[in-house]
Amino acid sequence: MIEMALMLPFLLMLVITSIELARVFYTKIVITNAAREGAYYLSTHPTDYNMGTGAAPGTLLAIQREASNSGIGDVSMLVTPINCCNLGNYSVEVTVTTQVNDLIIVGLLGNAYTVSVTENDALPVSATVEMLVQP
Repeated sequence: MIEMALMLPFLLMLVITSIELARVFYTKIVITNAAREGAYYLSTHPTDYNMGTGAAPGTLLAIQREASNSGIGDVSMLVTPINCCNLGNYSVEVTVTTQVNDLIIVGLLGNAYTVSVTENDALPVSATVEMLVQP
């Protein structure tokens, strides 16, 4: 009983850390897939991107749909054209960013160690995908 009482906090910390890391890795995989979907959509529909405003509504919709199908609701997008408008050498870079909220482990370890997160215990996660625009 004494050994169990001494080891229980460490075991609980190990389990909680594993769950939190799994959430972060799952989110990273989901937004990578969303960025890939957005880059694919934009590479096959290059007229969706407005050079003046930087808006790509169809691409954003494709990204949001892919992320929400996996349970990630709040994502933001940044589109960067590379070698714009030179067919055959024109590619787009899509960056998708989200945050993993309510990290339990940060609240437990925040006072003991230096952990860099925002003030609301959210960890920013982003993924970038580059694709060649189809002529």
